[in-house]
Amino acid sequence: MEKSYSRAALMEEYFRRAALWLDVYGDTQYWPFLDLAAIVAPAIRADPAVIADIEGFIDEASGSSYAMDSGAAAVQWAALTSAPGVELPPLPDPFEPLLRLYERGGSGFRLTNGFVDFGMIMVPRGSWRMHLSPTPIIELDDEALDALDERKWAEFNALTDGRGQ
Repeated sequence: MEKSYSRAALMEEYFRRAALWLDVYGDTQYWPFLDLAAIVAPAIRADPAVIADIEGFIDEASGSSYAMDSGAAAVQWAALTSAPGVELPPLPDPFEPLLRLYERGGSGFRLTNGFVDFGMIMVPRGSWRMHLSPTPIIELDDEALDALDERKWAEFNALTDGRGQ
């Protein structure tokens, strides 16, 4: 819970980055957790045994289908970006924010009524076009993420302390 604000910001940054890639390569019906490598270069795929291993590990560790899907998609993306001769536009890594999100507290979120629900903080899912922006939501380093959590929790506590809650 203590890293909920940064985790929500990381989800927003994932949405923004995925939208940048979709703006170049086209629409998808699988928003927001998508296999972007299959859209960009469907012929380049990771070893199926590696994908099965990562899905099995994530299933055992968290049981989250979203984490399994996005973890497998991140491995597919790594296979694409490391393949010889692949030329991609100079856009930010789409999966780095999701990996940072998982590092900061696991996969404890749900898709509910058009939102990604982190408990008391919700991020609007919307269409990918809604998230299209050249401006990053947050820097991905621990210092920036910790500062966001500290600032937002201080604001929250100031509001609730003033009401005796």
